Amino acid sequence: MNDQRQSPAERRRALVASRSHTVSPARSESRPTPFHSGLLNLVGGILVLSAMLLLAVLIAVTARGGELRDLVGGASWADNLVAGPIMILMLAAAPLFLAYFQRSGHWSSRERGFFQGGSNVVELRPAALWTRFLFIGLSFLVWAALIAGPVYLDITADAFAQANDSLWVVLVLYGVLASGLGAVLVFSLLKRLTYDGLAARFGDQIVPGSLSQIFWRALSYRFRFELWFAFGFGAILGTIPLVYQSAADACYTATCIPVPDPAWQAWILWIAVCSGALALIGSLNAWRSGKSLYSGESVS
Repeated sequence: MNDQRQSPAERRRALVASRSHTVSPARSESRPTPFHSGLLNLVGGILVLSAMLLLAVLIAVTARGGELRDLVGGASWADNLVAGPIMILMLAAAPLFLAYFQRSGHWSSRERGFFQGGSNVVELRPAALWTRFLFIGLSFLVWAALIAGPVYLDITADAFAQANDSLWVVLVLYGVLASGLGAVLVFSLLKRLTYDGLAARFGDQIVPGSLSQIFWRALSYRFRFELWFAFGFGAILGTIPLVYQSAADACYTATCIPVPDPAWQAWILWIAVCSGALALIGSLNAWRSGKSLYSGESVS
């Protein structure tokens, strides 16, 4: 009787709400790993600290003009140490994410065909907003420490005149990573603040099984592609100080005024605008997947 009194729009919103809750009788509760979340956090934390320590060593050695090969007795493979911290951080992400899923999520599984997707589903309790602001601030602080600050010191005081060229490879690589992650967190925050409101207001437009719903479920719910574009937006903007550093390097007299390369600036602006626009469109339309913001499912 209640369904008969509801308008078509109200019934559609109720359907969207029910589909947003990913647990169903067809699913059975499971655990992503037999290891306790405390142990996983410990392993992930040790790996993160190891990555930070290696990054600090790489910066210290190259800032004094040393070669990375000096760290391992002159072996040529030492040049690859530049990628060491990021590889360790990627390894750290596995236990840290699994620990978070165990501590703050409900994990379930079901039998599905490989191309149907959704054989593993996790629902998460939303983290406190203050943690999002904290990590946004930390991300841009790291960017400032690795790119903005060193570029300023290089331009004004020629502080790295004796540095090895590998120093700037390290600083730019990890500085761009930090600015990209900061942008990811900003767009993720925007998505969180608008998702439920947009779903409640326009959820009756979602037709389950339609091309639009399937498209957004794959694009945003499974892959979070809007956050990939957000990373590109932040990463490319993080290189702006390098434009001014390059202009300053072209000046050979004290009276020379650095003029940034307009072509370089135009490319940065074009990539940033395109990436930012796609990230914004994706973030504001992710609700069209008809799924809960605080859940995710596997591709297979």
